[in-house]
Amino acid sequence: MKQRIAIIGAGISGLSLARSLAPLAEVTVFEKARGVGGRMSTRYADPFYFDHGAQFFTARTPEFKVFLEPFIASGAVAPWEGKVVTLQAGKEEEKRLWFEPHYVACQNMNSLCKALAGGLRVVTNTEIAPLTARDSNGWRLCDGGDKELGVFDWVISTAPPAQTQRLFRGHLSDNALHGSAVMQGCYALMLGFRRPWHKKWIAARLQESPLAWLSVNSTKPGRDAGITCLVAHSSNGWADAHMDDDMAQAEAFLIKELRNVSGIDPHEADYCSLHRWKYAIAEKAAREVHLDPILQLASVGDWCGGQRIEDAWQASVRLLSALIKLTQPAPTSLR
Repeated sequence: MKQRIAIIGAGISGLSLARSLAPLAEVTVFEKARGVGGRMSTRYADPFYFDHGAQFFTARTPEFKVFLEPFIASGAVAPWEGKVVTLQAGKEEEKRLWFEPHYVACQNMNSLCKALAGGLRVVTNTEIAPLTARDSNGWRLCDGGDKELGVFDWVISTAPPAQTQRLFRGHLSDNALHGSAVMQGCYALMLGFRRPWHKKWIAARLQESPLAWLSVNSTKPGRDAGITCLVAHSSNGWADAHMDDDMAQAEAFLIKELRNVSGIDPHEADYCSLHRWKYAIAEKAAREVHLDPILQLASVGDWCGGQRIEDAWQASVRLLSALIKLTQPAPTSLR
């Protein structure tokens, strides 16, 4: 009988794992949000759309390049090209150089995760409750309302370390690596204008400001160039210092900062919203994925190995290799 595997989190780590394991096991992916994507999520506010998490990704390893090849060939992934600048209040803009291709998913950043989810069993709007004791049949998963969701041989979390520790509480060894990962937060200010973007640059690094990055999402391939969709990300340090601020006050402050550093008037926007990412990026990554072959628990994500989308994908590949060795029967001798 095939192994029953529950994967918690429908970002690129969870969905990549699920696609690879699906031919070998009965896999179910659980996601607490309304849709897939994780850090590659997209916020929709018709007619506006915002990649309010990861803005792009690079491909530096041969393995990740091979993974992307069919998506690039189909047009589901494309390079984002254009002028990138540095902005600082009171100074002239300076051109920045991108020394490697910067890719985005089309038509929105979560489109890649939607493609990966195709044909998989993905259950959204479902937050998994902390695990209780494992019985002879396996792990019985329940949601926050104690509704039973199934019994599984393996449970794999791709949630951030703090959330995984709550989920696996009482079932983690003292040397589990989650505690060595340090995550930082981020605020994403989203602005929509019912007019085309009129400047020559597509993105900006912001200096000497609580804001760190500004993307013109509507300049990405496959987007509607008749409107303007901006995403301004705060610095991680500022976000951590203000993680518990009132959202309205944080939004008002960042609006003022954006106008000060870029000259863009957010009050002219037809749409404005602020999103708070409590666990946005790994300031300090763990050394390796977590795998307990006895309890049959595992966890992986962008907290182990590095900060980039490619790092999260590579970590899932390492976990996949270890899982296949544990879950697949050894070849029968031909003697």
